[in-house]
Amino acid sequence: MTSSLPSKSEVTPQSQFHIFVRDDDIGELTDEVRLFVEMFADHGVPVSYQVIPARFTPQCADYLLEKAEQHPSLIEIGQHGLRHEMLLGGKQLKREYGPEVSLADQTKSVQEGLDALKERLGGRVPVVVFTPPQHKFDRNTLQAVAVAGHKVFSAASYPTLHHQTAYQIGRWLGLSSVRHHGISHHGHRRPEVELCEISISVAVDDGRTIRCPAKGLARKIEKAREHTKQVGLMFHHAVYSGPTQRAELAAIVKQLTNYPLETFSKLSDLAAL
Repeated sequence: MTSSLPSKSEVTPQSQFHIFVRDDDIGELTDEVRLFVEMFADHGVPVSYQVIPARFTPQCADYLLEKAEQHPSLIEIGQHGLRHEMLLGGKQLKREYGPEVSLADQTKSVQEGLDALKERLGGRVPVVVFTPPQHKFDRNTLQAVAVAGHKVFSAASYPTLHHQTAYQIGRWLGLSSVRHHGISHHGHRRPEVELCEISISVAVDDGRTIRCPAKGLARKIEKAREHTKQVGLMFHHAVYSGPTQRAELAAIVKQLTNYPLETFSKLSDLAAL
């Protein structure tokens, strides 16, 4: 039996079901950034844009600020690490945090990134959301993020059986992570620090290719709803660079508009609930 998106009469604010969209790896102002921002804003779907501070150009900052001021309920800017990379054992990695990095170094990295982001944005919008690159983190990462003053932590909370089992066992053991693989507390306060975790459940793409096309989106959302009423969708705008990918993005947005607009929320709004 195939899943379909519920009708607007089946999803109401009273159901407490929410969808949020997170777009990662904002840096330079590209055609893909413009396409993504304008497509979602035109359809009234809010997005939390996670910015890599070391790659954030003045042109992109000006563009996002302009759009955020035009659509304050639809555009949120968060911090995505500092550089989204680290050198470990002579190997360049895309992650940035984990047990190989000391608390002092993680604290310095998070604060340096936040300072750079605030400077670039000129204090015109709040920055309260933090997303660790590749969703990799440990207890020290959480402490560093809390010390910097962030309020919302957004990583991953996948609905698959092996992920959910690992999260449950990790929570029972009081673990923050297993090595650099985080233990999710999605939809709750983190027990270690004063951070509310609101994490994605559906990876629409993996940063390289589309993993969940429009025709499979409803099934993925319904699967995630078995575990949470706050279903997050992760995107990377750079994936949608060619005609085929852009057409697929348009189809995905069209699928999402089958839900009433009040179903969609920004990350910080969900945390406030």
